[in-house]
Amino acid sequence: MNPKVAIIIANYNYENYVIKAINSALNQTYNGDLRIYVVDDGSSDSSWEKISEITEPQVKIYMEEPYYKGRIEHRQSKNIFAYKINNSGASTARNVAMWQAMEWADIFGILDSDDEYYPQKVERLVDKLQEYEEVGVAYADYKNTRSEFTKEELKESYDRTVLHQRCMVHSNSLIKKLYLQQCILPNLEIFDSRLHGPGSKGFIGCTEDYDLWIRLSKVCIMTHVPECLAIANIHGNNQSSKMTPEIFQRQAQILGSR
Repeated sequence: MNPKVAIIIANYNYENYVIKAINSALNQTYNGDLRIYVVDDGSSDSSWEKISEITEPQVKIYMEEPYYKGRIEHRQSKNIFAYKINNSGASTARNVAMWQAMEWADIFGILDSDDEYYPQKVERLVDKLQEYEEVGVAYADYKNTRSEFTKEELKESYDRTVLHQRCMVHSNSLIKKLYLQQCILPNLEIFDSRLHGPGSKGFIGCTEDYDLWIRLSKVCIMTHVPECLAIANIHGNNQSSKMTPEIFQRQAQILGSR
């Protein structure tokens, strides 16, 4: 029995990209159960309308949890589980999706809503995760795509010392639940909401992935697959492009505590 894979997509105002991201997760060659858990983080564009076109309404959910307090609108198709929350930031949106999938999933795949998976992405990374029990994270290379050029981004093989110097693990990675559960924060957050808050309030942040990799590196092996298996769309609104040394310095105090 192949492990069950939940692809986590947090979306905020990426109406031109989110359906492409969902379709890329649906069109995987992986021979096992796969679900997409997409959370719209209170978008002000037509993102939720587009997601609604491929899903059906379900009973609305009200949650009072440490990682999210508020109303969640739920829509669903056969293997797309869609949720809309008040704008809270990418960390909280991902946390909501992951907790919704926690009981079902064996492996979590992270997919930014403005990126895309190649069809073999999940199959290749799951194969790598299954080679050894101690391997908890698998990541690969990706292609940066802009209107004027395309460039492949080649990541390094994992080294914990280098990881503490810079983020060498791509955000679109796959993670075993076994090890993810060992890294849940005391407030039950998985991604630290202090590191990527609500965009509607002008919050800029992109270190929530880096923070999780540091925590995971303490409990499992992280491994690199030297293949280009994803597309990262560079369009000027990426959070990483807005990061300043001052913002990173503030967030580095949290990262340093890990």
